[in-house]
Amino acid sequence: MPFRLGYLAVISLLFFSFLMCQSSLPPNAPALGPQLFPQKKQLQALEDRILAQEETWINQKWESMSPEERLGQLFMVAAYPLHGKNDEIRMKRLIQKEHLGGVVLFKGPPTRAASLCNKYQAWAPKVPLLVAIDGEWGLAMRLDSIINYPRQLLFGALPDNRLIYDFGKEVARQAQHIGIHINFAPVVDINNNAANPVIGDRSFGEQKRNVTAKAYQYMRGMQDHGLMACAKHFPGHGDTDVDSHYDLPQIKHPRSRLDSLELYPFRQLIPQGLGSIMVAHLNIPALDPRDKRPTTLSYATIQKLLKEELNFKGLVITDAMNMQGVAKHYGPGQADVEALKAGNDILLMSQRVAQSKKMILAALKKGDLSWEDLEQRIRKILRAKYRAGLANYKPVSTKNVVKNINNQAAQDLYKKILGQSLTLMANPDSLLPLRQIKGRKLASLCIGSGRKNSFQLELQRYGIQQHFYAGTRISAGQERRLLQQLGQQEVVFVALDRLRRKQKDRFGVSTSVERFVKKLSKKTKVVLIAFGSPYSLGYFEEVPYLSCAYVNDRSAQIQAARAMVGAQSFMGQLPVSASKKLRAGLGVKTQIFRMPHAESPESMGMRSDILNQIDKIAEEAIRKKATPGCQILVAKSGKIVFHKAYGHHTYAKRRPQRLDDVYDLASVTKVAATTMTLMHLYERGLIDLDAPLGQYIPELKGSNKANLKIRAVLAHQAGLKPWIPFYAKTLDENKRPMDSLYRKKPQGPYQLRIAEGLYFHRDKVKPYLWDRIIEQNLRGRTNYKYSDLGFYLFARLVEEVSGQTLDQYVQEHFYAPMGLEYTGFNPLNRNISKSQIIPSEEDKYYRYQKVQGDVHDMGAAMLAGVSGHAGLFSQGQELAAIYQLWLNGGSYKGRQYLKESTIALFTKQYSARSRRGLGFDRKEITDPNASINVAKQASPNTFGHLGFTGIGAWADPDNELIYIFLSNRTYPDSENMQLIRLDIRTRIHELCYQALGE
Repeated sequence: MPFRLGYLAVISLLFFSFLMCQSSLPPNAPALGPQLFPQKKQLQALEDRILAQEETWINQKWESMSPEERLGQLFMVAAYPLHGKNDEIRMKRLIQKEHLGGVVLFKGPPTRAASLCNKYQAWAPKVPLLVAIDGEWGLAMRLDSIINYPRQLLFGALPDNRLIYDFGKEVARQAQHIGIHINFAPVVDINNNAANPVIGDRSFGEQKRNVTAKAYQYMRGMQDHGLMACAKHFPGHGDTDVDSHYDLPQIKHPRSRLDSLELYPFRQLIPQGLGSIMVAHLNIPALDPRDKRPTTLSYATIQKLLKEELNFKGLVITDAMNMQGVAKHYGPGQADVEALKAGNDILLMSQRVAQSKKMILAALKKGDLSWEDLEQRIRKILRAKYRAGLANYKPVSTKNVVKNINNQAAQDLYKKILGQSLTLMANPDSLLPLRQIKGRKLASLCIGSGRKNSFQLELQRYGIQQHFYAGTRISAGQERRLLQQLGQQEVVFVALDRLRRKQKDRFGVSTSVERFVKKLSKKTKVVLIAFGSPYSLGYFEEVPYLSCAYVNDRSAQIQAARAMVGAQSFMGQLPVSASKKLRAGLGVKTQIFRMPHAESPESMGMRSDILNQIDKIAEEAIRKKATPGCQILVAKSGKIVFHKAYGHHTYAKRRPQRLDDVYDLASVTKVAATTMTLMHLYERGLIDLDAPLGQYIPELKGSNKANLKIRAVLAHQAGLKPWIPFYAKTLDENKRPMDSLYRKKPQGPYQLRIAEGLYFHRDKVKPYLWDRIIEQNLRGRTNYKYSDLGFYLFARLVEEVSGQTLDQYVQEHFYAPMGLEYTGFNPLNRNISKSQIIPSEEDKYYRYQKVQGDVHDMGAAMLAGVSGHAGLFSQGQELAAIYQLWLNGGSYKGRQYLKESTIALFTKQYSARSRRGLGFDRKEITDPNASINVAKQASPNTFGHLGFTGIGAWADPDNELIYIFLSNRTYPDSENMQLIRLDIRTRIHELCYQALGE
């Protein structure tokens, strides 16, 4: 019997069968953990004391009731909160006049249900009511406005049964807010008949051990937290073709088959402390040969099999007595008497309570029933009430009921369950997850919707831009058009969006859809995903790539899309056989290689209400023309908790900024490309940080740069001047590019692309850029002074030491193996659409055009877009992945790229004279007069960098926090300093820490 939480904390091992039996647990059962009371004598004494208190309360209640009141304890009547005052009057009359033992709640609002439960209990002052709900997939099965968890079939796909325990725990928590003590769940029927009209997706599946293990966890989760479980439908309703709501199904299997399959879950769960069992209305000749005898009325089934053979000591509850499976063949009152004679303890939803009680009294008088037997059952009911905490009953609060039930933890659990259930049945040649998106012909088709669904919108966030739609029936003309359009794609993701639950409806798959998908799969690679019944995939077993998300839900669609592209994994296993080829247990697991998303900020210890305030600051930045738009990402402990795009590419507002847009990172290049490359070269022993630059760069010999130490240059303490406007010397008297140095098209030596229609002479880089750096005087001081010049030289160093250009080296050793498709130099040369790249400026001083896709920095442009100080392009998630690699101590998705010690060396403060690390910027802690570069709450170990185009990217190892701010504040004019004046980047960063509670 269940306990309230306080009682449970005292004696958690005394559960539902006095003491937990010590028999072996079902498959996948968790260890019970350390014993609360290691001394056996202490445990026994505590047990004796509690059981004595329990027995005293039961005796008092028994003695306080008249015989007629005692019989009322056997009845549990349906209450309908949705029916308003009329039902309330009916329930008051039944409770007070018939002295009901319990009620079962049906449809209605949660707050009203809680209020009514308080009223029901007030109307039963002598003996409190046992309140039940038929909530197989949670309270939302009956009550509105509550988070609607999926049906049990989806749970059958889960690889981690601990989630099911957590679900049971959550259902128990929700039940406490209403005043509910028993839940008619789990369903333990083995669903081995796809045509079953009543069980279907209410079951965990067709494999008996999987069903049992999952039912056990659901039971334990509820009962460990004060809610009695009720396994159903005994002795097994899974293999029927008639709905017992409308008639009496018959199961013709022999007893040996029943023992090996249908009865298996019950046999396993009973010794583990199962609180109650619901008996189904079934006709099973192998158990009771009488014609049309329902198992609910069968003495052989209940008393002999369940109670005696299986030794079940918990509550035995009939299925609803108004169902036609019993009511069609037995009249009101008669059925209730027969149910009691069979051995049931509680009569659920008797059609006529008063009439039944009279007939029960008559049966007692006649000798068909005995008071001694009924007394044992009524005392068992009273014991359940005591263990439900009703000896110390208190009304539940009716304030904020819906809000308290639908808390963030409940929503996070829902998302986690959906995510882990995603099942990939077939994945030849390991097509999934897609590692490469950029430059491929990829599309999606949603069948069942006339507009983009959440699955397609999420695919779009990752760069898949071609989307199509079709109804649940496809005409011949539409089929031709779609085959022509989609047949040209390399991969097409087909989502079945409007599926149905029943085989008689072909699970929502029309013959025209079946025909079309099969034809399409012969023309191109089709990845089919069912947002609904896995049985629907049985029509498509020839399609090579098959997956299932089980529910048609926004969260499921988003997570399924992420699994397709590697931001989430497929983990589930098919719980039922969809066809001869698609057998239960099938499931291909995939790896995550993109940065994953958290279920919510709260799941990572952050507050979403505070993070949502980022919207206001971002909108302020756009409204005050600090930037046309921006993208903001926050990650905590390796998971993205916030990621949004705001505004447009330009103030013309023709194209919204999107999460797959690519930005010019400006000086963030220094850390995300150059410094990371130097770290790698340092680990390989190819450079010595204490060596002078002249040791690696031949042209520096004899110059004032030759003896500059690498460490000092990285820390901006080598005496270098900040920058040189190299481009200015290449302009004529009209401030236009000199004809001798530039051409409009690449020809001869004019091969270095500056921008569209502007190419620089490759032999002029030395006199106009390199020679000027080499000849530039030093400042004469080695205090901290930020400089680009050293990072120009580092790019040359990389070439000399590795034999590769900087972009080649960092691509080979980092970006490519990390799966970063949009991170790199010169995006237009890497199959990235210009329309996907955020413009950086309307240049009116050098290039005289909109700079879009070419590097904004003029010096980097003269080097054809590849330099150590600028030139890198990326997007939010990919830049965050680089930062996560650093926070992970050099590892990312199972591969070690750098040593943890190397990262620590480069990111720590270089000297007391500066906040800087080696290459990395850090939180300002040395100069109280310096401008604040990060949130004041950031830890002293925070590192990262800012970028001239309006970039900010920071990692805080102490708080495991990453903050990425991407914008084009330089558009249309790089002299616009509003982003800095308004302190947009830092204010948003501070919100991140407020969300952490810092």
